[in-house]
Amino acid sequence: MIDKTKLALVLAAPLALFGCPSDDTGDDEIGDTETETETGDGDGDTTTDDTTETAETTETAETTETDPDTETDTTETGEDPFVFADDPPENYERVDRMGMPAIATAVIMSKDAYNMANPADDVNLDFVGEIAASVTGLHAALDDDLLGVPAVPCAPNDCLMQAGPLVIPDTLKIDLEGPAGFPNGRALPDQVIDITLAVVLLDLTVPGQDAATLANFPLNPPANDKEFLAEFPYLAEPH
Repeated sequence: MIDKTKLALVLAAPLALFGCPSDDTGDDEIGDTETETETGDGDGDTTTDDTTETAETTETAETTETDPDTETDTTETGEDPFVFADDPPENYERVDRMGMPAIATAVIMSKDAYNMANPADDVNLDFVGEIAASVTGLHAALDDDLLGVPAVPCAPNDCLMQAGPLVIPDTLKIDLEGPAGFPNGRALPDQVIDITLAVVLLDLTVPGQDAATLANFPLNPPANDKEFLAEFPYLAEPH
């Protein structure tokens, strides 16, 4: 039988010799503490330096993002990116002009010279010879077909006199006291080419025959495939 008193003494002996491991550190200790003690030279003065080292690490991560909707003022310096020439007009040459539809395209052969010319100089009749030759060629090619419509063509010289006021000078003309519509302005539905051909090819003095005769056939589509609008922007809806 084991003696309980002797067993208790055996178990208590190591504790008495070495102490409790948990007694080395107090409840209020923070970090690691080192203590250095220096003893004076015998005069009774003793200096004790206590050095406490505390390891602290602070990390701060700050990220600043700019709102993409925020506008930043930018100041630009330097030369103006837009430089406009201020040379006098006589230093330039006209490269294109278009007044009455199809005139420069259909009856003028020397197109570069015509485009460079000033419409104010058309009264000099510099290009009448070309216009007359082209009109004569059109009648030679089309008069028989016109008679079969039936329509009455005009003699080439009579047609030149008939169309002359429209093409010389070659400009768009507006008479505010006259009815609106081609050739006095131009509405979107106007059959411009059919009207121009009628003036150049048909005898408009014949009863029942006028500038709208070919437009009434018509030679071209009679109307836009979508109805034009009665208000701005007047053009048909995209389709």
